[in-house]
Amino acid sequence: MVRQSPEQIAFPELTPQQMEQVAAIGERHEFQAGDILVRAGQRDYSFWVVEQGHVDIMDPTSESPRLVAQHPPNTFVGDIDILTGRPAVISAVCRTDGAAYQITGKQVRRMLQEIPEFSDLLLESFQMRRQLLEAGGFQGLRVFGTPFSQETLRLREFFHRNHVPHTFLDVNDESASRQLHALGIQDDEIPVVACNFSQTVNKRPSLSKVAECIGITRKIDDRLYDLVVVGAGPAGLTAAIYAASEGLQTLVVDRVGPGGQAGSSSRIENFIGFPSGISGSELANRAYIQALKFGAHFTAPINVLSVDGSVPGEHRLELCTGAVARTKCLLVASGVSYRQLDLEGCQRLEGAGVYYAATTVEARVCRNAPVVVVGGGNSAGQAAMYLADHARDVKLVIRGESLAKGMSAYLSRRVMNHPRIELIANSEIEKVNGDCGVESVSVHSALTDERTTLDCQGLFIFIGARPHTDWLPSTVRLDEKGFIDTGAALQNDERWPLQRAPFDLETTAPGILAAGDVRSGTTKRCGFAVGDGSLAVTCVHRYLNQG
Repeated sequence: MVRQSPEQIAFPELTPQQMEQVAAIGERHEFQAGDILVRAGQRDYSFWVVEQGHVDIMDPTSESPRLVAQHPPNTFVGDIDILTGRPAVISAVCRTDGAAYQITGKQVRRMLQEIPEFSDLLLESFQMRRQLLEAGGFQGLRVFGTPFSQETLRLREFFHRNHVPHTFLDVNDESASRQLHALGIQDDEIPVVACNFSQTVNKRPSLSKVAECIGITRKIDDRLYDLVVVGAGPAGLTAAIYAASEGLQTLVVDRVGPGGQAGSSSRIENFIGFPSGISGSELANRAYIQALKFGAHFTAPINVLSVDGSVPGEHRLELCTGAVARTKCLLVASGVSYRQLDLEGCQRLEGAGVYYAATTVEARVCRNAPVVVVGGGNSAGQAAMYLADHARDVKLVIRGESLAKGMSAYLSRRVMNHPRIELIANSEIEKVNGDCGVESVSVHSALTDERTTLDCQGLFIFIGARPHTDWLPSTVRLDEKGFIDTGAALQNDERWPLQRAPFDLETTAPGILAAGDVRSGTTKRCGFAVGDGSLAVTCVHRYLNQG
């Protein structure tokens, strides 16, 4: 088999048979040179297949429009945002007179589900086009700020998690400062998000405002969904894929975007089907696209404030936006968040050198600098391995004697054998030092009672987690640590109101299920969460059929 180049994957030529299928689905339009098929910033734009003539793909984010690609006859115009529903990031302009078939986003989803040959072709092409676009100097949104600003980091992490093309510009750099001032913005008004093609500039924007502007936040339909999933980690994404593919009207809401805790993992090497490993972000993005393909709806950043089950057969979710989502069945896959260290300087410097994830965003800030990782679990080990490829050196601080208790054997061996990772056992961080950013940390050894100071520009904390369950109604039983009890654990519980036994992942509130890390007794592994997500949909069907 001949290996295809990235360009061949991104810009395939359709066969005569495929063109006939397109003609049967789409609406034929003739166009003239200069006509615009897709305008940058346009929402819910169509998929176009060129029959005659040539169409130019233009990058509007550079100082002057830049040619990205050209589509000759029997090729198609479009990218992944046809599925996400976000505004177009490119423009498609007709270079010559010609003709093309127009296919709506809804019709594209039908093609993906009903014509497997198109499904593989389009999804691979869409993803590769985005990769080539970003690798080719595509600027996307411009984020002006400083590397050690908590507000700036929050924006960058949000864009990273939601795969929004963007460029970070450090205002301490003279060129970036000139660009900022050219927008009429002062240094004390950062962070700033600027969009070239829409000519919008947002000063110190909230995540919700940015998400609405770029189309990530979607209006909640006034319908009774079959299933609402709260949380877009591995469990929630898996449930969305199975539910939507099986015809259930499915909505997924998340506080940040696809990925959950797994989304911050630099590399997952023990997940089935990926022998060489895969980043949590890429795994989440693939699952997200797969769920979109089957028609699941997503919106972020959304917090659920409360759940009302007073209407028979319906759960009403009050959202932070003021909207209400109505559903027959609710899956709680809201996951956990890493615990913070209650230390002097830790909270003050959060986002300015103190981090709870190790993604490309944090790695760039700490490039060629000394960093410290705290924690003895897999998340800490994965972070240490990833950061060792970017930082000058990595100190891994643990309270125990070794990594054997909390870390997988294969990972602990790699950590111990890495030349740029040093294990500091039987120790704890006592203080985080620095004014505007982390400069060092004070470490206390329980064995020697000695106190030392480690140079550090990035402190990464992975010391356990707490579940996101404070928004649930009191009818849902939690264990002593706040995780959700389900299924067999509820036998003989007086709060269970029905004659039948609870389904496997059902809580003490009928129709409310739990899956993934938020559920009591789970192993906090990606594969376990995926199994939970698929089992949850089986429980949903049983609930909808039996009540």
